[in-house]
This record gives sequence, C-alpha cells and structure tokens, in this order.
Amino acid sequence: MEKDDKNNGQTVAKDDETVTTTQEGTQGTSSQTGRPNIDVITARNEEEVRQDRKLSYKRAGIVILLVFVIIIGIYFLS
Repeated sequence: MEKDDKNNGQTVAKDDETVTTTQEGTQGTSSQTGRPNIDVITARNEEEVRQDRKLSYKRAGIVILLVFVIIIGIYFLS
C-alpha cells in the first residue's frame, strides 16, 4: 500500500480496490474517550451568558429611552 500525503493520511491500495482512511487529531478539543471537553463547553456557556446580558442591557436602554421621549413629548405637547 502507498501512503498519499495529499489526502491527509488516506492509504490506497495499488489496485485501487481498497481505500482506508484514518483521521488523526481532527478534534483536538476532545479527550481520548470521545467525550466533549468541559473547558470548551464552559467557555461557550459563559459567552452565551455574556451575550444574553448585553442583549438585556440594550433592551433596557431602549425602553428607558422610549419612556423619556414619551414623557418629554407629552410635556411639550400639553
């Protein structure tokens, strides 16, 4: 069997009948048992919490701004 460097570890028989592929280190973030890495999951969850908090602050800011605009509008139009 020949080793083809262009195909990232794929070995091909000379008669082109048998093709064997191997994947080496495709997931550097998972452990040997195939379980997902806890650090990656934790980081992803923390980023989600940060984004949710930012979105909440933006919504609160928009609501407060709308309330001020309505109050000022009522004050000047009355």
